[in-house]
Amino acid sequence: MSTSTEWQLAHEAAERYETILVPAILGPFARALVDWSNLHPGETVVDVGCGTGTAARYAAERVGPAGRVIGVDINAGMIGVAGSIPPSPESAPVEWYENSAYQLFLDDNAAGVALCAQTLQFLADRGQALSEMYRVLQPAGRVAVSLWCAIEENPYFQVLLEAVARHVGPDTAAGLGTAFGLTSAEEIQTLMAGAHFQNIVTTVMQLDLALPELAAFVPRHISATPMSAGYVAAGAAAQQAVVDEIVVQLAEYQTGQGVQIPFRSHLAMAVK
Repeated sequence: MSTSTEWQLAHEAAERYETILVPAILGPFARALVDWSNLHPGETVVDVGCGTGTAARYAAERVGPAGRVIGVDINAGMIGVAGSIPPSPESAPVEWYENSAYQLFLDDNAAGVALCAQTLQFLADRGQALSEMYRVLQPAGRVAVSLWCAIEENPYFQVLLEAVARHVGPDTAAGLGTAFGLTSAEEIQTLMAGAHFQNIVTTVMQLDLALPELAAFVPRHISATPMSAGYVAAGAAAQQAVVDEIVVQLAEYQTGQGVQIPFRSHLAMAVK
């Protein structure tokens, strides 16, 4: 069964994405990107490919009530969930829009900062998306993006992809594989330079994340991704084989309190 390689999720799956993946993995990396972007009170921020809004909400806390934050995503399910989460009273208001990264509705020079958290790798025309971010930024505005390092540097994802491919099928695993479609720092820098950004800086962020007990977490994780339909259709024996393989392969990361696994992501920032 083929799966979405652009992570288009219906509303219920987007809700699971927010309640399962964001607290465990995506939220800590969204916060790391926002921290690295060095936001200032009162700035206007656009979060391109905002998903359920994790980075946008962190950004709203940083720029405060005098700031403005705009979350943009092409996925209606993601935007619906993002808009359903009440904002913090100490944050900037966040505006949510179902909109393409290739044609942002914003005027030229409208924002001081553009964020793009774990989204660029899913886009067919990455250069066009970066050019749109460039267009909407004010002079000397900055862009900050995050993209996973190679899957071999992310053992949880690597073992998950291999187990799903082996026991369910490579088509089902394809959606997760796409998350690792842009893992070269040099290629990221070239893309940003091609969109006319300057002063490009990249770094690698490693976070050692304490995940819930894997036997329970893995099926929940899959349920919040495009792999869910294929995993369910494979039947109970294949599902259990996936979980068992992951638990065995990641046994070295067990601690007295659970499991702690390293995750590595590129962070890149540049100036208009």
